Amino acid sequence: MKLYYGLLLLLMAQVLSWFQSNSTIIGEDLGNKAILAACVTAPLTTLAYAYGTKYMYLSTDSLWSVRFVTFGIGYLVFIPLTWYFLGEEMITAKNIVSFLLCVGLLLAQALMK
Repeated sequence: MKLYYGLLLLLMAQVLSWFQSNSTIIGEDLGNKAILAACVTAPLTTLAYAYGTKYMYLSTDSLWSVRFVTFGIGYLVFIPLTWYFLGEEMITAKNIVSFLLCVGLLLAQALMK
């Protein structure tokens, strides 16, 4: 169960991080309130990363696994959010290869001890 809580918290942290990082370019309304957006989301993002890391580490006994899973989730979150909010191309050769590498990275962490 800790594994699922960890994954969910890391997913939430990555989504919040995307919005924090890109708040100034998503739209004029949010861009003008970047400091407010950062102040509101930073505590949630920090706690989600901290507890997500803790639960994942307790499940895997490997901080390296947590790091690679966090990276993989981050990349998989980045693709659809960047496509939806910024209109960047989602299906390119580079993105497909990177997506497959991330899936392989996640599978390696899940299936190998």
